[in-house]
Amino acid sequence: MPSKVYNNVEGHRLIDNDRVAEDVTSVSLPSLSHPTSTIKAAGMAMDVDMPDVTHLEAAEFGLSHNNGTNCSHLADPGRHQLELRVVRQRYATARGEIEHESAKYRVIGVHKSTEKGSVETGNPLGSTEKYSILRYEEEINGEVTVLVDAMAGIIRYNGVDHTSVVESMLN
Repeated sequence: MPSKVYNNVEGHRLIDNDRVAEDVTSVSLPSLSHPTSTIKAAGMAMDVDMPDVTHLEAAEFGLSHNNGTNCSHLADPGRHQLELRVVRQRYATARGEIEHESAKYRVIGVHKSTEKGSVETGNPLGSTEKYSILRYEEEINGEVTVLVDAMAGIIRYNGVDHTSVVESMLN
């Protein structure tokens, strides 16, 4: 019988160019989307959007903050090396055990926009920053599960490199 595991975020910390940014309230992880080509052929019951697994569309990393310590640097123009550290509580229903696991998201990106938010009496004055992703890495409990490096031409999921097959056939 498969066991269900429920994950809850217990805490997180954002580091930007070796500076801890305090009072980061939420982070939007990227949507990784493959470009597609539509296949239309006589006799097919429907069109099929076939993804190109060796490429990804442009992706964005976003975060919202309340202008805490070091948050003013989050809007600096240019390249940012961001690391989001997350601790998740895991509840495995089959064993009835509560554990913790580590998740890290590393992004090299270029700052592209700041949404200054709204001013409301009694609420913090926050902002939302967005970055164009050059490199994205996801690590769960010390194991890299996703690695995308636009400049190096790498798309790797769970240790399988989806771009090396094409490159090896071209050699």
